[in-house]
Amino acid sequence: MSLVRLPYSAILAKLRAFQSYLAGLGLRRGPHRLQQLVDCVDVCEKARQKGQLGFLQQRPDVDDLVWSLVEGTEFARIYEGLRGYDPTVIRGLMQKALRGPLHPNLEAPHNSSNTARNTTFELRLGAGLRARGAEVILGDQADLVVDYAGARVFIECKRPFSHHTVRKHVREARRQLKRRLDADPHSVKAGIVAISISKAANPGSHLFVARNWHALQDLSNDIISLHQQHSADYDRLVDLRLIGILYHLFTPAYVESDHLLTAAAQTVAFFSGPAVQTMLPISGQPLESLLYDALQS
Repeated sequence: MSLVRLPYSAILAKLRAFQSYLAGLGLRRGPHRLQQLVDCVDVCEKARQKGQLGFLQQRPDVDDLVWSLVEGTEFARIYEGLRGYDPTVIRGLMQKALRGPLHPNLEAPHNSSNTARNTTFELRLGAGLRARGAEVILGDQADLVVDYAGARVFIECKRPFSHHTVRKHVREARRQLKRRLDADPHSVKAGIVAISISKAANPGSHLFVARNWHALQDLSNDIISLHQQHSADYDRLVDLRLIGILYHLFTPAYVESDHLLTAAAQTVAFFSGPAVQTMLPISGQPLESLLYDALQS
């Protein structure tokens, strides 16, 4: 389990820099939502300066505030990792990512409000990988393509709306990966399914309250249980090119011992030992660490 270490003031500074960066790219649609995040994080920072963070839970807009901390952190990390990437690609992807409503409760499946946060997950993983030195291709042959240690790795990202749709999304991602792998001429290649369970675990109405930071470790149990219910057969797949599945949970949290509103991140990966040894005998373990680290800050 990782807790966001970015101070509110740092999140604000990065979001404002991101606004300027996107304006320089000519982005005309979407910045309004980014401004909403800035305004909410600014409320949290002012409350922190006054020693009044504990009182934020009494505000009628507390849900907007805590989710803005979570998503403000995501966009701050996206800015850090993708700054300098192909501006045409970033402009197009950010137009999609910023279409959604401020609060996840207002999302609906199968429309642009859902597409927005799905795209944000792709950007967040891509930014984390790129920030750690990986060569990442966005929005091309797959959600993400990573050239790493002589191997080409395709990553299909999914964000189920509920626990009940996890298996469907995993199967869809597997089919997409097989098509990508069949069409790619590289001799060393593999596919990974990346699942954000943030919406499935928390539809937008929950604030995880913990006595202390250590108590937040329990969130990992949700991911392990979900995998056992819906995807534990991954290791028995015949196609050894599909080497694993990565789950990510990013959710608002309140740590009572510190009177702190923050974001908690948990990443759990399940890799097929035989598949990794067959497809990536040298770079398999470093790749697992890279994927984990990319989402844990």
